[in-house]
Amino acid sequence: MKGLPTYCNPLPIPDIPRGCDEWLIPQDGMFDPMPRPTELTGTDYRSISDPTVFYWQNKWYLYPSYGMAWVSEDFCSWKHISTSPYCPKYSPAIIPWKGRFLLTSWQCPLYVGDTPTGPFTRLGSFIGLDGKEFLVTDPALFVDDDGKIYLYGFNMIPQKGSRFAACVNLGWELDPDNPRQVLQGPVEVQRMDPQNHPWERFGPGNQNTAFGWTEGIHMIKHGGCYYMIYAAPNTQFANYCMAVYYSDEGPLSGFICQKNNPLTIHKEGIVRGCGHGCVEHGPNNTLWAFYTVAVPYLHNYERRIGMDLVAVDQNGELYCPHGVTDTPQYAPGVVDEPVAQNSPLLCILNEWHHPVASSVFAGRDTIYASDGSALTWWQPDPEDIAPTLTYELDAPYDVSGIRLFWREIGLDYDKGILPGPVQYIIEYREELPDSPWLTLLDCSDNAIDYNIDYRSFPVRLCSQIRIRITGKPAGLQIGITDFAIFGKMSSTVK
Repeated sequence: MKGLPTYCNPLPIPDIPRGCDEWLIPQDGMFDPMPRPTELTGTDYRSISDPTVFYWQNKWYLYPSYGMAWVSEDFCSWKHISTSPYCPKYSPAIIPWKGRFLLTSWQCPLYVGDTPTGPFTRLGSFIGLDGKEFLVTDPALFVDDDGKIYLYGFNMIPQKGSRFAACVNLGWELDPDNPRQVLQGPVEVQRMDPQNHPWERFGPGNQNTAFGWTEGIHMIKHGGCYYMIYAAPNTQFANYCMAVYYSDEGPLSGFICQKNNPLTIHKEGIVRGCGHGCVEHGPNNTLWAFYTVAVPYLHNYERRIGMDLVAVDQNGELYCPHGVTDTPQYAPGVVDEPVAQNSPLLCILNEWHHPVASSVFAGRDTIYASDGSALTWWQPDPEDIAPTLTYELDAPYDVSGIRLFWREIGLDYDKGILPGPVQYIIEYREELPDSPWLTLLDCSDNAIDYNIDYRSFPVRLCSQIRIRITGKPAGLQIGITDFAIFGKMSSTVK
């Protein structure tokens, strides 16, 4: 299987949008990029989260919070297509409709477009059976095989005698000829149950047995069964996860909490807090979970996105056969039996290594580039015009991939200090101490804005690896949140 294309989490999605959580609520509907209100304080950050992925004509279309949209034709690399409107606030949802596409989002009306990337035209708010207009929090749209259309969202219901409200996921059937109009509903399809579902309990230790956000619903039909995916207990926690109910009856009734929950959860490392997303079809009728990754350093809602393989077990329940992954995995559609094995079995070779740097900014030590945390980073001295970071591996290894997670210090969109491409060269030595430095990866002409940059390359025997940062966006200081070197023990080493 050597040479097969791979991907790695968190996904290397280009052009990650500006985080704008503090000024989403007052806006009416979706909007294009806009200036930050002058009365707000705090450091600029980037974020991408809450993904809905739409499989259409053998492509994936990714619709996340903060901006739209991204397209993948090879199922491991993504291209940004700026839509109009651009910012969906949170949790966009899309379905095909009469040769066109219906789109909505968090507390937003319904839109329609001629293509999956728009432009989208506003149709208006949803209309209940009582004739009143309404909007939905964390909406999901679903179209069944018979053409019937359904809307989902969550609500908070006060509980008598309790300081906590209940999170309830609701569903509506919509008129397929006038999709703003409700034909049935709201119907309660799932209610939080933190007493019996530990993953729903609020808090980083799931300590609150009376409350937990159960949000971000997504519906998919597979093998004749309806699967309702939802998120709990809150987005900034490392225990943020996705769980599943399923129904053999229909899209509004008969939902049972599956025993195999949560579906996605990972509490440690770079890929953690794996909640609020979706499960979507991919090539060869495979299933893939897309989820939010928590990196809440500058803001509770600073996030990225990951994906992993999903399968159906002998009981008809969804599960991730390889769990949540943080090492290279084969691209969807390239192996015949991905449930059995879907990776080249590479390890992170340099985790918790202490590299040698050309310089260190006070408090941003070199260990932070490989300590497995998204909340720390190595930063060179601002006067260092050619920063380097050098790792000595424990033995000669066959190396075939790297992941870089850049930390951008000093972002200020309103002052024109913007994110952008980082240029770098990665070099290696086959043997220590005197073998020459050879080029492993030359990205000195990189023109793509990758905040997370994953690269694979032909296998090389390496005893030492260094990165040289050769270029960065004007005005920014660049640090490394994570530099992972992927490989395995060489069969030539005795």
